[in-house]
This record gives sequence, C-alpha cells and structure tokens, in this order.
Amino acid sequence: MSFNWKDYIKLAKELYDEVNKDSMEEAYSRTVISRSYYGIFCISRIKAGLESYRPRSHTSDPGVHKKVIDYYKNSNKLEEKQVGKILDELRWHRNNADYDRNKNLGKDLAERAILKANEVLSIFGERI
Repeated sequence: MSFNWKDYIKLAKELYDEVNKDSMEEAYSRTVISRSYYGIFCISRIKAGLESYRPRSHTSDPGVHKKVIDYYKNSNKLEEKQVGKILDELRWHRNNADYDRNKNLGKDLAERAILKANEVLSIFGERI
C-alpha cells in the first residue's frame, strides 16, 4: 500500500490543534509548516507527472523541488500558476522552519501553511 501524502497535511492540522496546549509552540509550528509543504509538494509532483524524476547528483540540475515549482509557475493555466506561487511560498517557509533556528515562526504562519496546502488541494479538485 502506498503512502497517502494527504496524511502529512492531516497531521499538520492535528499538530496545529496542539500548538496552544503545549509549551513547545515553536516546535509544533515548525513541524506544521514543514509537513504542510511536503504533503502538498508530493501531491503536486504526482499531478505534474514528475513522481519518478530524480535529479542527477553532481550536475547543474536544480533539483526536484525547483522543477515541480517551475512546472506550475510556467504553466499557461492561471490555476496552475497559482499552485506554483503557493508552492514557492510554502517552500520558503519550510526552509526557514527546517534550517533557520533564529527565525521566529509562530502559529499564525503554521495556520497559513495549512490553509495554503488546502488551497492547492482545492485547485486540484481534492480535499482532505
């Protein structure tokens, strides 16, 4: 049985619901942002037909994340361009959440990440 990438977005929502109940608000918020991005990124990658794409190491290949985002940003379809814009924004926040310990990422940004991931699902005609 293959993994359902929507489960990352569901998990993000469940973690978000715990943000105010715990002293680890920052850790929860960062995890929500990260899982929201990865869940919708993987779904978007499949929809773009790039699931099997693997960048070649030691080349100038920009990587699968950029390739998927550019696929949508360069589309002629307005809704797909919006997907690219959202993915780009979520990736930026995910990079901050995962790599920048000095960046303050609170529950408002975590909530926005969930909303944006669900917006992309809606564009794809799907929901959680």
